[in-house]
Amino acid sequence: MKKIFIKKFLKVFLIMFFIEHDFALSSEYRKTEIVKSQMKDRFTNKLKVHDICFTRFLMSVPLNTTIVYGRLTAGGELSRLKNQAKNVGNIIQEMIKENERNLFLFPKDEDVDFAVDVPILINGENITHLVNIVGFSYYDIYTFIKIGSDAYVIEAKGMPKSLVREYLEENLSTAKHLISMEEKTIPDDPGICLDGVISTIDSPYEGIEMGIRLHDHPDVHFSITTMKNSNSLQKFDLAKDITDGQKEAAEKGLGEWATHLKVLRLRKRGVNNWDGEEALLRIPSGYGKPSVHKFTFRASGKTNAALYPFVEMTLDTGVKGNMSTAQKPSLSDEDAIALWDSLLDSIRVRPNAVAPSAATTSNLDESLFKSFPTEK
Repeated sequence: MKKIFIKKFLKVFLIMFFIEHDFALSSEYRKTEIVKSQMKDRFTNKLKVHDICFTRFLMSVPLNTTIVYGRLTAGGELSRLKNQAKNVGNIIQEMIKENERNLFLFPKDEDVDFAVDVPILINGENITHLVNIVGFSYYDIYTFIKIGSDAYVIEAKGMPKSLVREYLEENLSTAKHLISMEEKTIPDDPGICLDGVISTIDSPYEGIEMGIRLHDHPDVHFSITTMKNSNSLQKFDLAKDITDGQKEAAEKGLGEWATHLKVLRLRKRGVNNWDGEEALLRIPSGYGKPSVHKFTFRASGKTNAALYPFVEMTLDTGVKGNMSTAQKPSLSDEDAIALWDSLLDSIRVRPNAVAPSAATTSNLDESLFKSFPTEK
């Protein structure tokens, strides 16, 4: 079954941008300073904000921002093809063309031969399946759904032939639970807010990867990842990660540089009833690289609880073209902390986000995939 694996560890951030070099030391941040957690300053007081929804939560973000999306999960993993509803047919044909070589390399199996590299239409032309063979009895499954001017694609990759029909059904169920959501609106109904849609599916798989980009401070990148836990929780210890990172830096000849890491805040913290930890760090400058901020919050959440997912939030300054430590930060320590606190403190559960009694995914006709019409 589908599962998102979060493989980000704070301990490696100390060297991830500097591992190939030795670094000159900077005296700019040699003095340790603890910044108080309660802060109201000119930066946050001037901000005008509006609410956005992500999965089952709300956050207040500055008006002049762009929201970018990564991985989206609601029953299945999906992505938005903005303004591409009219081009779905062309997109599918290109995918079939790119997969032609695999048709010769890997023999098809009669159990799924009806679906391989042949679009299957459901509900007229609104939902279309495509199955590509990618190995000996392994397949990639794509389900396209047109919603307004957009198209969404639900993916299940590397599936063995024994699971092809099951995932076709799951993708179809995921598609049927997607409802268009107007931009900059907050839905009143239960469901999972994604990129331009809300999903009403009840599934153990829901999550989002989302970034916030400030127009007035383009070097500042805020990102949030949430993932509904199944029967296990991810464990972490940010203080240990920092210590381990300093040890690794020392082993690579960066020990003296790492001693000038500035810890602005390291503590346990609650956000929206999520019990977690935060580490607010100022990375030292050196070797022509400026000193930048690296803020992290993580919460393990609870098992099988949509309102208590695994959460990771980060804030980076000095970013340019998605390259960290690329320029001098536009925010001071105080402003960066104020922005961080204002974002985290604004997170709360969206009203009516969860139905009083969660609806279960409807059962689909077992004969559904025995007589699909084929697109001509």
